[in-house]
Amino acid sequence: MRLGLIGLFLLLAACSTVTMNKPLPPKADVATAGPDLGKGYRFGAMPLGDNAPDIFVALAFSGGGKRSAAFGYGVLTGLRDLTIDIDGRQRRLLDEVDLMTAVSGGSFPAAYYGLYRDKIFSDFEKDFLRVDLESYIYGMYLLPWNWEWWVNPLYGTNDQMEKVYDNLMFHGATYADLIRQGRPLVSIDATDINFGTVFPFDQDQFDLICSDLAKFPLARAVAASNGFPILFTPITLENHAEDCKGWVPRWVTRAEAKDVNSREYYRAQFARLYLDGKNTKYIHLMDGGIADNLAMRGIINSILAYADDAQRIRFAGLDKVRRVVLISVDGQASRDTSWPTQRTVSSIGQIFSAVSGTQIDSYNFETALLARDQLQKLATALRQVRCEEGAVIDGHACEDVESYFIHLSLQEIGDPALRARLAAIPTGLTIPDPDVDELVEVGATEVKNSPELAAFRQSLGP
Repeated sequence: MRLGLIGLFLLLAACSTVTMNKPLPPKADVATAGPDLGKGYRFGAMPLGDNAPDIFVALAFSGGGKRSAAFGYGVLTGLRDLTIDIDGRQRRLLDEVDLMTAVSGGSFPAAYYGLYRDKIFSDFEKDFLRVDLESYIYGMYLLPWNWEWWVNPLYGTNDQMEKVYDNLMFHGATYADLIRQGRPLVSIDATDINFGTVFPFDQDQFDLICSDLAKFPLARAVAASNGFPILFTPITLENHAEDCKGWVPRWVTRAEAKDVNSREYYRAQFARLYLDGKNTKYIHLMDGGIADNLAMRGIINSILAYADDAQRIRFAGLDKVRRVVLISVDGQASRDTSWPTQRTVSSIGQIFSAVSGTQIDSYNFETALLARDQLQKLATALRQVRCEEGAVIDGHACEDVESYFIHLSLQEIGDPALRARLAAIPTGLTIPDPDVDELVEVGATEVKNSPELAAFRQSLGP
């Protein structure tokens, strides 16, 4: 028996290799020209397609396990059913989305939609929402034939979960498949536990480590974003920055010329850490909700890069934009009001709740305020660039630029009983079907009843 188990462990240790990120293809002039900003999975390289050039819509899907995934899926159904008028043409608002960012549980509907588009409305529930994912986690820990993570130091529990997600939903898809799909760009965000910062899966970020995102498995990015601490091991990337021969992005040098106390300068210093391939050889990624449970820090960072760079605005075609919309899809839990009345908070369930809920959510209010402020800053930058080009742009006054921050949140549901019931749904990866049904319905209803969305639609005219 003992010899049999030893043999099994040795076999497991030899059977799997982890998929590592690939370097960018060799390029003779990479030190001066840098990576090709017109290629790869980055917003500036995404063709406009059928999207209206004067409207920019972004969605941010929060963490919160399958509760957030179901709520986010419901919001997508609501956006599918909501139409807007664009120069006399009726369009689904969902079809006008240019960018999605997502962390943790919110990454499941975002990645699924990015890969399959409207197929999400027929298959996502059976492929994910109604699947008992926690049984796979129990099996990973309790069944000996799933113990490779125990005996192979290069293979962890989240590498095993990547296989689960790929078998259930993604079936070998890579970011090259997302490139072919076009807009919206879907940025799956994880947390770099080396530096405690957001790590978005897009080519702009991968440029810093001189790596090719196109070859990276989508399931692996989702696993990284869902790497719940303690339960799962980190997803690790290799830094190939030395292959890019000292190339530095233009936005970094511009930011370093600013005040050392500015957000732009601060962000540039983090970029320098990745550009230093000698001292940052590996990047270790875990749950995206640790650094940003609202999935909006990546959008804020992008705004910082664009709002002060007219050339970049024009390169991405944003100088045509006159309506900027950011929809925060927030499935976070309410604070557990019973803890202040208890002498001890020591159960395993309470500790896990603290890690995944209250503590991760503690900076969400400030993040939302910052996002609203940066959105207004982007609108101001767009007005300036547009008016430099002419008094009238495509039939509209150059200064006719408005921004809308729309917060769709389980915590802001008007019915107290419903709000409490939904907030009590745990953040795990398995929830009962009736809870799934209610969360999906509430997500769609929140879209339909949003006064901010109604104001945006009205601003477009009849």
